[in-house]
Amino acid sequence: MEGQVVLKVLVSIAVVGIVGLFIRLYSALVAKPKKLQAALRKQGITGPPPTILLGNILEIKKSRTPKPPTCGAPENHDCANVLFPFFEKWQKQYGEKFMFSLGNTLILELTQPDMVREITTCTSLDLGKPSYQAKERGSLLGQGILTSNGPFGLTKGKS
Repeated sequence: MEGQVVLKVLVSIAVVGIVGLFIRLYSALVAKPKKLQAALRKQGITGPPPTILLGNILEIKKSRTPKPPTCGAPENHDCANVLFPFFEKWQKQYGEKFMFSLGNTLILELTQPDMVREITTCTSLDLGKPSYQAKERGSLLGQGILTSNGPFGLTKGKS
């Protein structure tokens, strides 16, 4: 009798744990990115529609068709369009500012130099590079303008 009660308690705890985990995952992977997208759409910033969990990764992968190698000097030295053809396509389709997703990470793409300058010089120090960038790439990139944030980034990029 007592063993059945303990078993029921353990099963109940396990079910509550699984439901709680599911709710937390749904919130982090689906609800939070959708809320951020809705806020940007209210401000007139659109972009390609993402899929759940993958974002726009499949569309990016499709656009990167392998080109046959050419000999001699290239016709065009615009490496960005060769490496990232989807950016040019999306810029023509959605304008100079658009959003896209890599997984559940929403990225705001800006191609207006004045807007980029305003964001980098007039916003709070909390807006900046993600912390994973400094952790993962810090030994490669150092503590320069690409990875610095907060007060230290102020001396590097916001002067």
